[in-house]
Amino acid sequence: MKSFLQAALFSGCLCLAGCSETGVEVTTSAAGASEFVNTVCPIMGNEIDPKEVDASLVKDFNGKKVAFCCPPCLEEWDELTDAEKTAKLSNPPKGDAHSH
Repeated sequence: MKSFLQAALFSGCLCLAGCSETGVEVTTSAAGASEFVNTVCPIMGNEIDPKEVDASLVKDFNGKKVAFCCPPCLEEWDELTDAEKTAKLSNPPKGDAHSH
């Protein structure tokens, strides 16, 4: 019986560990600065502010998070080969390379 009570108490503590009086903070930004492999959009070359990147503007590539400045850039990214994506990340365009 003692083991059962200890297990129940432990389980209850685990469930409450994430709770706080203020609740859970909800954010619309995707990831922190250190989580993105890029600081500029690999398609247009526009600077990326990690605090402002919406989760819908992030793609995974080779296990890394790549941020984009706008939805049309996501579409263009999807049309590239892996070799072209790697090249874009290594040598992104400077500034507003094109318009959508």
